[in-house]
Amino acid sequence: MPRISAGSTWFGCANPVASTGRRPRRFLVSTSPHHLIKRCWCTGETPNAVRRQRGGAGVEPGSLVPCARTPGQRRFEAAVLDAATRAMARMRRRGSALRPTSLVSRVQLDSRVLGLQVHDAALDHLLAEVLPVAVGGRIRGVPGLRVRPRRDHLDLRSPDGELRLLGVTRERWRQAVATGLPTDLAFTTDLAMTDDLDPRESAPPPTLPVDLMSGVLRRLPLWRGATWLDGIVVDDVLELYWRGGPSSESIAAILAGSTCGIPASSAVPYNFRNAVRGVALSTADPRAMANSAEPEWAWVEWLAATAPGPAVDERAVRPVRVQADLPDVWEQHEMRAALASRDITTVYRLLLHHGVPCDRIAALTGQHPQDVNRVLAGAKVESYDTLTDIAKGLGVPLGYMGLAHNEQPAPDVPCDCDTQDERTKRDRFLAHAALVTVGSTTTTWGCRAKSCRSARPV
Repeated sequence: MPRISAGSTWFGCANPVASTGRRPRRFLVSTSPHHLIKRCWCTGETPNAVRRQRGGAGVEPGSLVPCARTPGQRRFEAAVLDAATRAMARMRRRGSALRPTSLVSRVQLDSRVLGLQVHDAALDHLLAEVLPVAVGGRIRGVPGLRVRPRRDHLDLRSPDGELRLLGVTRERWRQAVATGLPTDLAFTTDLAMTDDLDPRESAPPPTLPVDLMSGVLRRLPLWRGATWLDGIVVDDVLELYWRGGPSSESIAAILAGSTCGIPASSAVPYNFRNAVRGVALSTADPRAMANSAEPEWAWVEWLAATAPGPAVDERAVRPVRVQADLPDVWEQHEMRAALASRDITTVYRLLLHHGVPCDRIAALTGQHPQDVNRVLAGAKVESYDTLTDIAKGLGVPLGYMGLAHNEQPAPDVPCDCDTQDERTKRDRFLAHAALVTVGSTTTTWGCRAKSCRSARPV
C-alpha cells in the first residue's frame, strides 16, 4: 500500500490505493493534525478513531464531518435530535444531577451507521422519548422505530434510517425495560421486519429542516459546556438556545464558517439575559461560503468555555415530588395513555395493580372512599377542579393530563404592529422563545389585539 503523508487531506476524494486495482476492506482517513483535532472537538471522537474511520462516503468538500448519506437517514436523524432535546428537557424537569448536555458525549461517524455514546444516567430519558408509543390517536416518539439489543450496543432502525447506541448491553436494555419503557411497538428480534407498522406510524412526518437538524445531531458534543440545550423550528429555520458554555458567536462561526461546519448553512447569533445564548440556522448558497477563512478565534473562545465542570441544578419546571409509598409508574405507556385521555378509572386500576390501596388513593386525592370506588366501577371524572386535585395529590405532572395551561384570557390591547419593523418583531419573538425555553412564561406569542391581522398563536 502506498504511504500517505501526515499532512495530506482526502476526505470524500478517491481512494489513494485505487492504483493497486484492489479495494481494501478498511483504509485510513487522513487529515492534517490541526484539522483532526477540530473534528474530535466537534464529535467527541478520539484521533485514532477518526484515522481508522471506514471510507469517506457522505463527506462534503471542505467539511471534516460526514453528512448523512440518504434523505431518509437525514429525516431519521432529525427525529432523533428532536427526541434528544425532549429528553434534555425531561432531565431538567426531574432535576437530574447530570448536566442535560452530557446526554451524548461522543458521535461515531462510521460510514455504515451513525453511533451515539449516551451517558448511562441519561439513557432511560432518551429511550422514553425516542421509542414509539401510541397515545390516543397519534404516535409519540419516532414513528416506525424498531429496537434490537446486541452484546455491546443497541440498534435502532426505522424505514428511513438506522442508528446505534454505543455501550448499551443487553443487560442494560433489560434494566431500562424494567422501568416501564414502552416496548410494544419498538421491540423486535428482526430489524428487517419494518413492513409490519402500526397504521398511525405511516402518517406523513412534519416538515422539518432535516439537513440542519441532522448536522446538529452529528455535532452535538459542541454544546457539552452548556447547562442545557433546546431547539425550536420556525418555518425552515432551526433555532437553538442554551445557557452558559460557548458563546453564540463562536458556535455560529463554527457551524457555518469552519471546516467542521454544516455545509450550505448560515448562522445568526443571539444573546439574551441570564447567560442564555441562541443561534438561528438556515440554508445558504454553498458558493457564498466556499472562500471563507477558518474562524480560529471561534475555536479559541469555544475551548475557553467548554472546560468540564460540575452539574448545575437547572430546572425549567419544578420536578415531580413522588410520594414515598407510591410506585413511579407515571412514565409507563399504559399510564401515560390513560392520563392523556383523562381515564381516571384506568389510572386508579393501575395503581391498585401496583399495590396502592383505595384508602391511600382517597387520602391523596381528597376524595371520599366511596367516590374512589365509583370511579373504579367505571364512573367518569370530568370536573376540571377534581382532575387537578387528583393530579396534584398523586404527583402527576399536569401536562400529562392536559391541565398545565390555565391562564385567564388577556384583555384586548391596541395594535402597534404598524409602528414596528421586522427586526423588532423578530427580536420580540426570540426573547419570548428564550423565556419559554427556560420555563419563565407559558403565554402565547404574537400581537394580542383581536383586530390585528398579523396576530398568530403559538
